[in-house]
Amino acid sequence: MLVRLSLLLLLVTLTPALAADAPKGPAMGKLMKLPAYIYAWQGMMSGETPPPWVTEFGATLDGPPTPTIPVPLDGETYTLGFTCKANDCEANQLYVLFAPEGRDAWGMLAAGDGISWLGRPDKRIQDAITAALRK
Repeated sequence: MLVRLSLLLLLVTLTPALAADAPKGPAMGKLMKLPAYIYAWQGMMSGETPPPWVTEFGATLDGPPTPTIPVPLDGETYTLGFTCKANDCEANQLYVLFAPEGRDAWGMLAAGDGISWLGRPDKRIQDAITAALRK
């Protein structure tokens, strides 16, 4: 529990850094207008029960204009996107790591009192997401 709380606090304080330090890509909502990325999102959400605000984002693609950032992994460049719940961004955040060319997607949902994972990411993917947020 303490580790989850520490990670959640780290995420809240580092969200502005996500957009500030790395080369900038399109916001996640814009990226997901490309068919491969929306299909990856849908695959990630298959079998999941996210909070309503996440489902709404997937339907409207309306979220903060935070640029995506590149994440090197296994010799390829993945893309990390961000969105959050309107009017409650600090307590409800979603980070989505897209495989190159939108082949797949995995999410880390930081909401309420903890972290949950979407899309069944293995430890390698989980570590890539958390490491990118620490930079």
